[in-house]
Amino acid sequence: MNRLWRNKTVRSSVFFVLLMLAGACAGAGVAPLAKMVTLEYALDDARRAEAAAYAPLELRLAEDKYQLAGQAIADRKHARAERLIDKALLDAQLAREKALAGRAEKDAFDLRRSLEELRGDAERLHLGR
Repeated sequence: MNRLWRNKTVRSSVFFVLLMLAGACAGAGVAPLAKMVTLEYALDDARRAEAAAYAPLELRLAEDKYQLAGQAIADRKHARAERLIDKALLDAQLAREKALAGRAEKDAFDLRRSLEELRGDAERLHLGR
């Protein structure tokens, strides 16, 4: 064993493994507060995109998971909180994208309707000559 320990590669490998384990253990206890802030911004973006009108289910799911993640952080269940945050981020992003798509569809519909009205007005003016 003593001869094996003198090998620089073995010592370096053991040190590296211990360092990785220590880092993994230290990271497990840290609250994912930066991710919570990112989630808050994602929720704000979804709300500004009018997700409440165009993607209410997805927005509600994201908000519910946000609340649960906050509770998990308070309970020091950081791994659970991180999973909830990741899922909530996806829900918030989906809500935002669906809202943007819904608004684009509405704008396109409104534009078509305006064009039809203008076309009708133009035909009436043309026939009235």
